[in-house]
Amino acid sequence: MSTLLPFTPPIVKRLLGYVKSDDEKVWAEKAVKSLVKKLKKNNQLSELEKAIINAGNKPTKCIVIPRSLDGRLQIAHRKGLPHVIYCRLFRYGDLQSHHELKAIEACEYAFHLKKGEEVCVNPYHYDKVPTPVLPPILVPHMMHSYIPLDLALPDISHSFMNPPSNANARWSAHGGLAEDALGTLNMTPETPPPRYTYSDTESCFGGSAAGSVVSPAESPQVASYERCPSIAAAGSLPPPATSPDRSEMTQVHYPQTDAWCRVFYYELQNRVGDVFQAMENYLTIDGFTGSNTSSRFCLGLLSNAHRDKTTEQTIQHIGKGVRLYYVGGEVFAECLSQSSVFVQSPNCNLHYGWDPATVCKIQPGCHLKIFDNQEFATLLSRTVSEGYREVFKLTQMCTIRMSFMKGWGQEYCRPRVTSTPCWVEIHVVGAMQWLDSVLKEMGSLPPGSSTT
Repeated sequence: MSTLLPFTPPIVKRLLGYVKSDDEKVWAEKAVKSLVKKLKKNNQLSELEKAIINAGNKPTKCIVIPRSLDGRLQIAHRKGLPHVIYCRLFRYGDLQSHHELKAIEACEYAFHLKKGEEVCVNPYHYDKVPTPVLPPILVPHMMHSYIPLDLALPDISHSFMNPPSNANARWSAHGGLAEDALGTLNMTPETPPPRYTYSDTESCFGGSAAGSVVSPAESPQVASYERCPSIAAAGSLPPPATSPDRSEMTQVHYPQTDAWCRVFYYELQNRVGDVFQAMENYLTIDGFTGSNTSSRFCLGLLSNAHRDKTTEQTIQHIGKGVRLYYVGGEVFAECLSQSSVFVQSPNCNLHYGWDPATVCKIQPGCHLKIFDNQEFATLLSRTVSEGYREVFKLTQMCTIRMSFMKGWGQEYCRPRVTSTPCWVEIHVVGAMQWLDSVLKEMGSLPPGSSTT
């Protein structure tokens, strides 16, 4: 690796020979010089060389540098987490985020431990997070012959029926809920809208679905429970048929897909532009006017003859926008913009026991896990026994809505996402295709079953 900087010390030249990333050469040299300077003070340079030369084949000690107040390290014009910077330089040249890394058990000063005032930057003390192998979904043959869908009662004790009572979810820059000045965790979401039902959501492909927002007391699930007084009075469901054994099951495996998500862009109720297919494990959605790439979706490039002044101003304020990471079957959203983004993810809300329609605010510099394949797999596997209709409802679990600058819900002047100037709808492709395959195996609703 050639360098453009004069007076490069021999140790820096040796280390630069092991750099694996495609970062700007001058910046990479500055990053290595910065590390060498810090390690000279505590005599750890030999340990760093040992770790890099042996490529992790021999155990090495923690290589620590001082931890800054916000946990990040600034090299020239860039600022990032120190263990990510040096893992990218010396081991994983395609590394994009700390979400992709997991510390080994022997690491005493791993970044996530926040131990003392030091952090380990040994690139071989962090491994890439593996993508878990999801077990197949077992679907009984001719399932509708023994599941009385039109008689099954909803599980009204489900967390979906218990919307949060308060409104403020804040997220730290390193994931999880932020602590307030008193040191207590604020577990209440930004906006607690009514239940997430088909009647209060907009169509995936432009325009609003018919119907108005309903309260939990007016929801279809509760209404269907009240329409079955004889069953309710009995206090139990009809005796279930004998469950089939594994020989009568069809295994539906998680599909392999080219794109991990599809992104649809909207301005108010209008779909704008073509669907974006995310082929890379990370995707930036910004407000600039550059050409789209496999990992970048530029909203400023799109034109709309019906665009109003508010929408135009919103696009100009999106700036760096939001970055999505797909790592180990999990999806993370990081706000790169100077303005907040607002996210509605039923999968995320289920994890925290919130109402599925809850809208979370991600402030600049913060991030949030917005989808988890393993949690979806568990839910899908459990729901199969409840019948076709309940499995079909999981479609909404694979959909994430995100607006820029403007929130929506009960505490905002905009009641629906289609009232916000700029927003995107993200479809998690693998989960959707998996769900589709399960539904195909289940067949359809039995004749005469209720469709509401």
